[in-house]
Amino acid sequence: MLSASTRVIGWIVTAALFASLLHPIVAGLATKIPRGLALAIVMVVSIGLVGLVAYLVVDDINDQLKELERALPEAAEELEDSDRFGEAAREARLSARVESFVEELPERLRGGDVDEALRSAATRGVAFLATGVLTIFFLIHGPRLLRSVLRQMPVQRRERMKAIAAAAYERAWGYVVGSLGMALIAGVLAYGCAQLLDLPGAAPLALWMALVDVIPVLGVVVGALPLVLLTAATSPAWQTALVGVVLFGWQVVETTYLQKQVERRTLHVGPFVTIAVAMVGLELYGIGGALTALVAVVALMATADEVVGLGPEVASDG
Repeated sequence: MLSASTRVIGWIVTAALFASLLHPIVAGLATKIPRGLALAIVMVVSIGLVGLVAYLVVDDINDQLKELERALPEAAEELEDSDRFGEAAREARLSARVESFVEELPERLRGGDVDEALRSAATRGVAFLATGVLTIFFLIHGPRLLRSVLRQMPVQRRERMKAIAAAAYERAWGYVVGSLGMALIAGVLAYGCAQLLDLPGAAPLALWMALVDVIPVLGVVVGALPLVLLTAATSPAWQTALVGVVLFGWQVVETTYLQKQVERRTLHVGPFVTIAVAMVGLELYGIGGALTALVAVVALMATADEVVGLGPEVASDG
């Protein structure tokens, strides 16, 4: 049953994640206007933003992805033939690895071939309709469902479990929003570097950077590799060094300051857990699976941390 219904389960999980991210916005607006109107405004704005991004960006990314497919293998071959990097590139089998990366990139971004990779979001109407309806359902009935779960517990535990759930949700939401904010900055930074150096495929390079940046420590390194490779093959050495310094600088700032600030205010997940979970999700369901797995693990760890943080009193109840 689980194997046959993975697509529907994916819609439900995605809708639950969207609803959990949108709930604080709806709740904030509901303090000033009726909740139904607040929900309608948030959904209309969200759908409008998704549609606008799809209209303005998807076609450009699809075209640039094809251009990137041609440019990256050529850049790898040039590096293998160069005097400066040739020996190291050949020993690393750079051309073969780049060809493999380019072939898998559309699938990693969404799944499918190049023509379908990012355009599918606009053509899978059923998936978007189902996810949208389920998101609205969770936003409307989610609090009621949670209250129903609490009512199944003994009376003496309800307030405690309610406090645990509220604190865990707040911490997990803060961690996810902080991670998404850092990923957005990384994507904009990569796009700016690619545009400044007039590299092919600036949009997909930036998208790749933003998607993998949510993985602490390793994300920036993996996301920067295609950009650095293209720069090294098509630009002077000082420009390659400049791009490396900029991205390394972002890595340092993100790892030593921003990530620590996010974790200090929310929870500490740790690089091993995030890398392991992201790799499993990436292997099974691509970038979407990696992001979903990360969010789920963050929520579970926040809940576990709240339970353990309550100390012996919880253990005695168990």
